[in-house]
Amino acid sequence: MTAVTTIRRASSHSQQMIDQAMSLCRRHQQPLSILAVQFQELPSIKADIGAERIERLLANVLHQLHAIKRCEDGLLSYQSGQSLFMILPATAVDGALAMAQRLQQWLSSQEFQIDEFCISMPARIGVHCVSAREEESVVQLLNRAFNALEDTKDTAEIVFTEPARKQLDALQSSPKANDRLSRELLELANGKNQASLMEVLSPALSALDEQLRLKLVDQLLEVSTQARAM
Repeated sequence: MTAVTTIRRASSHSQQMIDQAMSLCRRHQQPLSILAVQFQELPSIKADIGAERIERLLANVLHQLHAIKRCEDGLLSYQSGQSLFMILPATAVDGALAMAQRLQQWLSSQEFQIDEFCISMPARIGVHCVSAREEESVVQLLNRAFNALEDTKDTAEIVFTEPARKQLDALQSSPKANDRLSRELLELANGKNQASLMEVLSPALSALDEQLRLKLVDQLLEVSTQARAM
């Protein structure tokens, strides 16, 4: 996929907000997801209601989204509100998908009142999740989420970047990993982050009684044997 649009920089406040979220998630080994929201019919809406009203419309949408989003999530605008980004700390790909679906449902059910006009705001949403295998800057995060929407081959209302799609596929192929702890351990294992995985597991293993620890060792040996046989 070729990046069509480049987001060169965010405002200093937005940059600081995303930097803080990224730092917090890395420190506590939590996932981070980005939603890019692109409104689809702004040119025709602008032709119908005029430039002044379109600015008020976008400001109204942004205000209402601030009111309904989770308090820990960040929200920033791009291109004077024509595109929005939602920053989702401690949210893995399945949570990002659920949030994107709820956002789509909310937008499709709303009519925004501007003077005598009632306006609907259809949108497409790009989903990007931070990869455990590489360090990404704020600009890279936003670009990847936004450029997922620029791929003309995919016209779905919700589209995924390649890292997000791989994370979703890995999660869906492991139906037993439904609870939060199992999911987080699976993300560390899939990310080949052995040091972090051992850092998380070691205190728990030390706390186990001897019988349960030996049972776990037997299970690990069985998994190792199966892996060599494949």
